[in-house]
Amino acid sequence: MFYRIWTFISSRRRDLLMLFTALFNRDTPRTIRMMIIAAFLYLISPVDFLPDVVPGLGLVDDVVLVPTLLYMAKQFLPPQVRVLSEKRADFLMPKLPYILLIMGILLIAWVVFVITAIYNFIFN
Repeated sequence: MFYRIWTFISSRRRDLLMLFTALFNRDTPRTIRMMIIAAFLYLISPVDFLPDVVPGLGLVDDVVLVPTLLYMAKQFLPPQVRVLSEKRADFLMPKLPYILLIMGILLIAWVVFVITAIYNFIFN
């Protein structure tokens, strides 16, 4: 299951990076920004239209809804924003492994900080 999701993400890396850069462009319409944010939040949210505990059907809504929202956001981008976002995505594409490594290190550091803060709050 996760292999299929990973292959989809890896095959659409450039598009996802392009949408990510479009998210921070001031010329991107608010509705498209909301579509991108909604797709990401729906993907990580534990609340779904179909619960994930239902065998087989639990991930169908994730597999259908998230790519549909991202495809619609990509299609409705204004041409000038799309061209600029594609250029930025092409520039960032070779740097993506390093960006993900740095993000992973920062995430681990943040989790350690939160656990340490909770530990100090409880036991001190």
